[in-house]
Amino acid sequence: MSNEAFLLTLASGAALLALWFAMRYPGLGPASLGGAFLHVAVAMLVGTGLAPTTSLVAAGIGAFVAVFTVALPAFTYMFLAGIWLARVAVQTLPH
Repeated sequence: MSNEAFLLTLASGAALLALWFAMRYPGLGPASLGGAFLHVAVAMLVGTGLAPTTSLVAAGIGAFVAVFTVALPAFTYMFLAGIWLARVAVQTLPH
């Protein structure tokens, strides 16, 4: 499996995990747009923190450990923050 295919599979799995979490626990998450944007900002910071994961792999920690303890949770949180933002934005629209 190529690196690109693995990254696509990892991101798809993280998106499905985030969707499952958002559907399973609908009460968790921000209730206001400000809170949702705060989660998106934190998710962006988490995303910038993913770069040191590559140095962990290069240092010999192991790709498996780095991917499933750092990258998968980070990707999942980033997708979850986006889902929460979309949910709050739809709820604030007039019906």
